[in-house]
Amino acid sequence: MTTVPVVDISATLAAGQPVGEIVEQVDRACREVGFFAVVGHGIEPALRAEVLERAVEFFALPDDKKRALAIERSANNRGYAGIAGERLQPDLPGDLKESFDIGPELPADTPNLSPLEGPNQWPDQPGFRDTLERYQDDAIDVARALMRIVAAANGLEETHFDACVERPIVNTRLLHYPQVDQRTSDAQLGCGAHSDYGCLTLLYHDGTPGLQLMTVDDEWVDVAVPDDALIVNLGDLLQRWTNDRYRSTKHRVIPPTERDRYSVPVFFNPEWNTEVRCLPNCVTDERPARHEPVLAGEYLQSRFDDTFIYREEASAMRKVVTP
Repeated sequence: MTTVPVVDISATLAAGQPVGEIVEQVDRACREVGFFAVVGHGIEPALRAEVLERAVEFFALPDDKKRALAIERSANNRGYAGIAGERLQPDLPGDLKESFDIGPELPADTPNLSPLEGPNQWPDQPGFRDTLERYQDDAIDVARALMRIVAAANGLEETHFDACVERPIVNTRLLHYPQVDQRTSDAQLGCGAHSDYGCLTLLYHDGTPGLQLMTVDDEWVDVAVPDDALIVNLGDLLQRWTNDRYRSTKHRVIPPTERDRYSVPVFFNPEWNTEVRCLPNCVTDERPARHEPVLAGEYLQSRFDDTFIYREEASAMRKVVTP
């Protein structure tokens, strides 16, 4: 069991800018661990509890009601994926979890709509949409504040990333890991070993054990955080941006044996057309750029195609029919 670094960002949120030792604390956590826990984030306990309640209620619905909102019915990767609907570790069976994805609600005729934006699918569940959208809005505010801290930590103006996260690509996901009779081997995991694709992930969960991260010594350790904390981990795009100065750490979820596990990650990413190029302050003669520039949206979409079973199958079908 390891306790990841804990950072209180309340002073930064109150001031509207990075203050005190927060920049140094976040920078150290990003370089050494790639995970940290945020307290003082301002998301009310009642709202955090409510979003988990909505998750429990949703996943308790009959299968036909959940599958009526199947993610493959969505043009922009929103909706329900059943058990083994995603495979985050290619050499293993599909993940032992079910999920439901939303993002910022945008009409299908919104100008310059990217393939990962648009309308959501919503269940006929009282209070569901209101709760998830309020939680998502609060999490986005926290993520924007963290990006200002990241900018300052890399010797940039704190507003450096503001323009590219004005309309960020965001996925808020409800996750349900069913209880198993005994702790499984590595043959099938609740969530296969992977690094996240994008910029920042903010995770809140119900306290049930299962989340593990890989240390710099390639050992898996269970993650412990304060009850009121958000777990923050970095994604591949932020590692690329910082020229590997920051770590996009591999992690996984072991299927729970005590009870079902529920969690709510919010994946926060820059706008589709953002060019992710190694930051100038992270490139030196001794440490030249290690990554070619990529467009954020294209990179994210390619990773979704690799891990969601329905997208993988559609991609394979396209290759078969292409002359």
